[in-house]
Amino acid sequence: MKKVIGQQGEVRIVKIDAMPNGIETKAPERTAKGFIISHSESGHHHLLTGGDVMERTDNVPAGMQRFYAILKEPQQFIQDAANPHGGYNLDPGIYRFDVSREYDPFLEQARRVAD
Repeated sequence: MKKVIGQQGEVRIVKIDAMPNGIETKAPERTAKGFIISHSESGHHHLLTGGDVMERTDNVPAGMQRFYAILKEPQQFIQDAANPHGGYNLDPGIYRFDVSREYDPFLEQARRVAD
């Protein structure tokens, strides 16, 4: 079962029951404030403050990123901007973060959504 928690900018937050089997992952970038889930074109990041976080590297649609987080204690999903999007307080559990994409029919190319 999955439950959509919300959307912050180009990042959709989904609570899931279990991690997918057999996926390939890598460690995400990290700052002092948390794990970078998405870079904003203005230089402000969408961050998850803690947990066991990984970026999926296989079977991800073109132009999109997908992250997973296993939270053993509550964490926050925030933006480190002077006027940030509203944040989310996340309860313990397993979450998927989908970084949106858009399709440009003129370029015939998928790309990340600009926040």
